[in-house]
Amino acid sequence: MGFFNFGKKDDKKEGDNKPVESQMDGAMDKMDEMMKQVDTSKMSRKERWALKLFQKMPKKKKEEALRKMMNPQNIFKEKDKILKQLDEAVKTGQMTKQEADQMKRQLGLR
Repeated sequence: MGFFNFGKKDDKKEGDNKPVESQMDGAMDKMDEMMKQVDTSKMSRKERWALKLFQKMPKKKKEEALRKMMNPQNIFKEKDKILKQLDEAVKTGQMTKQEADQMKRQLGLR
């Protein structure tokens, strides 16, 4: 980065020699596949509507929304709710205890 490029976004390649945008596209594709597998049978009408709305969003808006949701400050603020939901998911059999522990580690809730 030179002096005249100060403050500009650096779209150069990162660690594994892939552009940043292609890495995000891969992650968004995986997320889209996971969103299609969500069980909507126990969701309310508003939750199903919100899920469909999120699925129809353009990729850029989805990325922006996920960045806001996954902000460490927001995660810490909602820590109690997240832990409660993970415990309920384990109790109902939606996920294993190991999956819940892994998610807690990834979110920094340990």
